[in-house]
Amino acid sequence: MFPMPSGGLPPPWLQMSQPVQPGVASFWEADHFHDNLRSLKRTLGLLKAVQKELDTILLVRKSECQDDVSDSSFSSPTDITKYYGYEDIVQEFSKAISEKRTSLNLQESLSLEAANSLIKILRDQLMPVSIISNQTSSWEERSVATRFAQKLQKFKRNKRWKKKKRKQIAEKISKEHEMFDKADLEADEWRAKEIAKDIARRKVENMKAIALLKAKEERKRLESELELVLVVEKLQELRSIRIQKLKKQGHFFPEEDDKFLERVRAAVEEEERQAAAAAETSAAKDAIATAEEYRKAADSSSNVMHDDAPKSKVSTIGDHKSGIEDIESFRPPTLESERRDLDRRGHESAYDSVASLPLEFYHYYYGSNNDLGTLIEVRRTWDAYVRPGGSRIPGHWVQPLPPSDEVWASYLVGSKY
Repeated sequence: MFPMPSGGLPPPWLQMSQPVQPGVASFWEADHFHDNLRSLKRTLGLLKAVQKELDTILLVRKSECQDDVSDSSFSSPTDITKYYGYEDIVQEFSKAISEKRTSLNLQESLSLEAANSLIKILRDQLMPVSIISNQTSSWEERSVATRFAQKLQKFKRNKRWKKKKRKQIAEKISKEHEMFDKADLEADEWRAKEIAKDIARRKVENMKAIALLKAKEERKRLESELELVLVVEKLQELRSIRIQKLKKQGHFFPEEDDKFLERVRAAVEEEERQAAAAAETSAAKDAIATAEEYRKAADSSSNVMHDDAPKSKVSTIGDHKSGIEDIESFRPPTLESERRDLDRRGHESAYDSVASLPLEFYHYYYGSNNDLGTLIEVRRTWDAYVRPGGSRIPGHWVQPLPPSDEVWASYLVGSKY
């Protein structure tokens, strides 16, 4: 058992704790705390004003004492106030006292009473605050202040968290706006590309329509020429029949001798050959110009143009050539005309082989004849194989397999086997 302490006093653990004063408890309540702080600030402001008033009264008394001691050294009271540097304050305070019709002593006593009462009020207002630093106060009173401090910290922490949350939400919203703006920009770019592709496609379609119209006009012209050729052939046949009939009847036509007819026929065939060669040259020029236009259109529209345009041009040229061949088929079959037909067919087969090439091959092999840029491009490609240190074998070339026996190996140039 615990021994009882001497002196007859109750043990310290049996002492009753002092109850919390109601004024102290109400001071730390959230509803009254802001009002108490406002009243405390108001009291401090009044105390500062009273202190300033007492300092001004002290300056006035010092100026009066200086006036009594050294009246002969200063010509006016303003010189005395200038000596202390507070002439404006002293003059205004003296003017206010004279307007109130009170004496300086009475004003000083009133200021002291106001200061004492304000100090007492301030002491009462600061009493709940002094409990925190006072070690003799009870733990209940301290706990009230501690709880309030914890609430204040919690309030500040919640305020910081809300501020951080608002900042995060604002950043999230700004990121969403940036994403929307980026999506709008990508959509605008895609729309611009699609519009450019549509414009290029329409241009290609217009070019195809123009080429088709030209082909139709050329076909009509060839048909009309073919009709004229047929009429001429029929007239020549009718004339020859009439001449034969007249010859059988005994008529003689010296101007239609065989040599004369051969010269006339040779002149006509030479004129026809020149016309056919001119037509072939113009058709080849048109085909080359059309292929160059298609190549430029394909480069500008990001490879939108398809291979239908060159095929349509080749088919058009083929139609032209077929019409010319039909015209030539109605001419009289002589040895000289057959020889020229063979030459023409050779030229046409060579032209057809060129026209049937893909656009890339035509650009590579025949584009240098019309475009200086294509010539430079092809020349630079070949320079990679003829420059010092280069190889004439392309990098993508697949090396052949070694020969199967010595007989095949003996036919290789520079054989290593």
